[in-house]
Amino acid sequence: MHRARDVASISIPAGNPSGERSLIRSDSDERQTAGWLTVSQPNNQLGAVGVSPPHEQAYRYLVREGHSRTAREVAEALGLSVRAARDLLRVLEDKALVTRVPTRPPGYSASPPELALETLVTRRREELAQIRVVAKELQDQYREAASDGTAADLVEVIVGRERSMRYFMHLVHTAKFQFDSLTKPPYVAVDDPNDVLRAEGAGIRRGVRSRSVYESGALDESLTLAVAEHSLAMGEQARAVANVPMKLALFDGRAGFVPLKVDEPGLGALVVHPSPLLDALIALFESIWERAVPLQSLRDGGPPDELSERAQQVLLLMSAGLKDESIARVTGMSRRTVQKHVTATMAMLGARTRFQAALLARERGWVGSALANPEQAPVISD
Repeated sequence: MHRARDVASISIPAGNPSGERSLIRSDSDERQTAGWLTVSQPNNQLGAVGVSPPHEQAYRYLVREGHSRTAREVAEALGLSVRAARDLLRVLEDKALVTRVPTRPPGYSASPPELALETLVTRRREELAQIRVVAKELQDQYREAASDGTAADLVEVIVGRERSMRYFMHLVHTAKFQFDSLTKPPYVAVDDPNDVLRAEGAGIRRGVRSRSVYESGALDESLTLAVAEHSLAMGEQARAVANVPMKLALFDGRAGFVPLKVDEPGLGALVVHPSPLLDALIALFESIWERAVPLQSLRDGGPPDELSERAQQVLLLMSAGLKDESIARVTGMSRRTVQKHVTATMAMLGARTRFQAALLARERGWVGSALANPEQAPVISD
């Protein structure tokens, strides 16, 4: 994710009488005759409520001044022509951000920011509510058209990393009650992996049930392990299985998201709309979910007292399919210490293999997790 720049360069067309993109010019700079002039403006923090950078600059100036200023004074302070300053002030007055003072010549003073900006926020909220109504109408039309469409309409092909990631993030943000995924490497490189985590966390907070099945081998990677632990801490239900046959994301039973190629996830994706194919993908996820090992906290009173905390941690990670080298790296133990814990735990359970030990531990309620103490685990920071 790219950081916002402290100063943004904007181009403003000359001679626009609307005031929304009025000519910003210096009286000493004759380049305005070319029709365009590039100037530097501070970040547009009020852009979300429809205030453009030059208008925000003028408003901030009046706020700092604290008293009314004429159009000429505004022009001199901001390096504008008087005409451009008048245009800016006219728009700010229309937005109720400034008040005209009946002096000669007229002055302009900033309206109280909390009241003025709250009015703009309320207006924008009403506009967004109207957009939601329109979106629902369009969605109904889209669904009706899709139900009457050909088989090709049921599978949408998204080509390219950027387009597929935008589509995926849209599906995550708009999930209403269910978000399921099968996860395995390699992963699509993203500008900031926290974007997906934040979107998932926001969904969980609004009531979306999130379930993920991780391929056990993927938990060997520190990034995957950190993401899994972070997701668990947010409320995701997670499990691990030795082999995940494909990468898959399912949203509300209305859309499936499948990479075009498992080993090249950045190539693009298939978006599967309601159809027998989507039903099959949902059934595949549910069957894998049922046989996967849960990744959640230890069950209350599960393991015996003689099983130390470190041995429990080894057992938990072993039950998710991690090998000794991976367990040692995650826990900070030596490989030899991990092997001693594995051998002792297997003897305590009467198991002849690691797989049998994991099954017996799960049946006896000793484990329900491959990620013990998630609050102590490495978490990707915001």
